[in-house]
Amino acid sequence: MGASLLRLHFHDCFVNGCDASILLDDTTNFTGEKNASPNANSMRGFEVIDTIESELESKCPGIVSCADFLAVVARNSIVALGGPSWTVSLGRRDSTTASQSAANISIPPPTLNLSGLISAFSNKDFTAKEMVALLGYV
Repeated sequence: MGASLLRLHFHDCFVNGCDASILLDDTTNFTGEKNASPNANSMRGFEVIDTIESELESKCPGIVSCADFLAVVARNSIVALGGPSWTVSLGRRDSTTASQSAANISIPPPTLNLSGLISAFSNKDFTAKEMVALLGYV
């Protein structure tokens, strides 16, 4: 599940920044990211996030943003699996909207070739080495 939780965070961050918009359900005002082409039938872990978040909210209501929570869960999942740790800066704000079309455009499709992947990740300030490390987990 750790890789899936990291993937949730990675897919969230590729669309308008790390704002937890991937966690938002569709509303009458927008169609969210959960069922965008790169996410549909491939994203797992929403129920794990919901369970942990409920526990956190019962202890510290309204203190931690969902965006920070998702970033910390992604890091802790990888550490729990024996992977590397990293410092997670806090202070992210949660999105109040999501965009399926932005997700379809922003998240690299699984059919992208190596040069396309390197370019897509470079546009988000990842090095090729960081891209390989991230894709190795997802």
